[in-house]
Amino acid sequence: MRIRDCMKTDVIRVDVNTPIMAALETMKHNNIKRLPVTRNGKFVGLVTRAMIRDASPSEATSLSVYELNYLISKMTVGDIMVGKPMTVSPDMPVEEAIWLGKKHGIGAFPVLENGELVGIITESDISGMVIKALGVDERDSTRITIHATGKRIGFIKNLVEILDSHDIPILSIMSIPKSDKGDWFLILRVKAKDAGEATEDLKRKGFQVTDIS
Repeated sequence: MRIRDCMKTDVIRVDVNTPIMAALETMKHNNIKRLPVTRNGKFVGLVTRAMIRDASPSEATSLSVYELNYLISKMTVGDIMVGKPMTVSPDMPVEEAIWLGKKHGIGAFPVLENGELVGIITESDISGMVIKALGVDERDSTRITIHATGKRIGFIKNLVEILDSHDIPILSIMSIPKSDKGDWFLILRVKAKDAGEATEDLKRKGFQVTDIS
């Protein structure tokens, strides 16, 4: 799965000379937390609600209300934006963007292709795609967790054969390492409202089913 598969392409953006309060109003109106910033149509930075909040004068200031309003009215997006923020390519694998976000504490990435802004991807976009890929929102599905040890060769083949014998399709499979000893969890989501008989069959064939929900 690539970034282009889950990014937003209808990107709302603002010019570098946009007053910060106008940018904030745009974010509120569209229920978003950040805006790409452009200059003469070219991407130059990113501004967020938090940046605008942090740029506003403190309540402890000695300035009058009129002076505060004047200062705020003069501030533009270009005064507070992050210039040259970290970006991603539409062909980057989603898991790489997840890793970059975790490493750098970033919740969204502008997406650039040949230097042009073509989209934006956020944590919400990625989590939504992961949920869809895992089949979590699929009706009449069941989640089966299996604790496995040792070699994995042939493991999936035998598992699929048992589920096929019960006419139960697999919606998703996720393997999670449990320890350095080679133990791992296999989390299945299958297209079945009741997978009880198949689960009992898995147990009889030696699979350590630890949870079904």
